Amino acid sequence: MSGNYRNFLKLLENWPLDISKAGRDLSQHIRDQIQIAFSKGDVPQVNQDQCNRYYASLKRLSLNEYGNRYKRKFESTASGLTHDQCNIALTPELLSEFQEEDLSFLQKIKRRVSGS
Repeated sequence: MSGNYRNFLKLLENWPLDISKAGRDLSQHIRDQIQIAFSKGDVPQVNQDQCNRYYASLKRLSLNEYGNRYKRKFESTASGLTHDQCNIALTPELLSEFQEEDLSFLQKIKRRVSGS
């Protein structure tokens, strides 16, 4: 089990925390789940096959395996926004501002991005 824990910690070294997404960061969530799973030390009830599958899946995500394999043709998203515009739209400040208004989420994003 300690080998599994070390493998997960090594994997997380390449997966930095995004402090701009406090409470919504995938990296922090994964760290919390690993801490919970390994908090009891060597637990014989842990399913080794499942642990290996989780590790392999997280490794593929951290290496962006599918993003590299299947390159995108367009830089926009389904909402019509670019990657940078989506990052701006998902900042905690902007999300709290959106909650105060009575428009749909996409209407608020489009209005904010277009500057009107």
